[in-house]
Amino acid sequence: MGPCSWKLGKSGKMWLFRTPLMLALVFAAGTCGKKTPPRPLGPDKPPQVVDIRAEIVEGHVQLTWPIPEIFHEKKRPGDFVFVVQREHTDLQRAQCPECPSEAVRTLARIDPSSQGPWRVEQDRVQWTDTSTQENAVYRYWIGIMDNRERMLSLSVPVRVQVSAPPKPLKKLETRADAHGVLVRWNAPTAEIKGPNSQVSFLIERRQKGLDWEALNPEFFQGNSYLDTSVQPQEYYQYRVRPMRRALDADVLGPWTESAFIQTPEKVPPPPPTTVWAVPSGENMEVYWAECSVPVSGYHVYRRDGKTIVRLTADPLHKPPFVDTKVKPDKVYSYAVSSVSSDVPYKEGLLSKWVEVRHVRFK
Repeated sequence: MGPCSWKLGKSGKMWLFRTPLMLALVFAAGTCGKKTPPRPLGPDKPPQVVDIRAEIVEGHVQLTWPIPEIFHEKKRPGDFVFVVQREHTDLQRAQCPECPSEAVRTLARIDPSSQGPWRVEQDRVQWTDTSTQENAVYRYWIGIMDNRERMLSLSVPVRVQVSAPPKPLKKLETRADAHGVLVRWNAPTAEIKGPNSQVSFLIERRQKGLDWEALNPEFFQGNSYLDTSVQPQEYYQYRVRPMRRALDADVLGPWTESAFIQTPEKVPPPPPTTVWAVPSGENMEVYWAECSVPVSGYHVYRRDGKTIVRLTADPLHKPPFVDTKVKPDKVYSYAVSSVSSDVPYKEGLLSKWVEVRHVRFK
């Protein structure tokens, strides 16, 4: 018999199906031949709100979160809404993941396609809880509810302690030179001690007639910042805001603004934002993210101990640079600078150093 034969009937005789129709029915039954992937046993995982950002601004809790794809697929307004829930708790319970929630209140239902006491910008919802109390501790959840009043999912809890914000900066100065604009400030005195006393800063910049833009994606620690991404002979204004972390929220202080300042006629281009090196046989290949402003090329530097050497005689137009003078199993550091696109072809500052060990792969 062939590979596909079956016993049929009470007689127990073996029958071989030869007609195309019967063979098609047999293969469709799945008892012989290729198998299709199994179907999931249950429904798809319900959408959930993630990446919630909590900020305390002027004593109020401001929550921001991205809109899941299911809201863009809905057919009618109100098919899905966000539900904001809050629990008034204490510091000990807020830091206890196993502790069940108690006396949870629903504060808002938000349909991002409708108007209400919320904002929708760049596919993100921003809602502010104005009923908070000073020094209170809360846990927030954001759920997704359908038009049948069924709660499809709840986010993980966001823990917030409404504490006093950092004081404003004592002084904010700016100075422009050939490398860019240096922003300096005096940090406020810490009012509290402990793990939440560390103050960081958010730095923003704007040109005349334009909106503010963030210069640092993460909060910056220090008291000075060199902005190398400015254009020549342009006017810029800067502002700095102190922040400290409390549980899952950023407690934001007030902005301090500088006066407008004009940059010099010629400003060297900024260095690449990212540099990395990869061992390649007996050599080392150095790569970098190319600048968004026009440049004539790039110079590559290597640091070996306390010795820094420029490896390029002339600027390179694009990565990579191959360093052939490296020794096996030795650690080197590399940095890259940019050269301006016009005369006198000024070289800018070095990028951050990247450290790598020269390992030969067989």
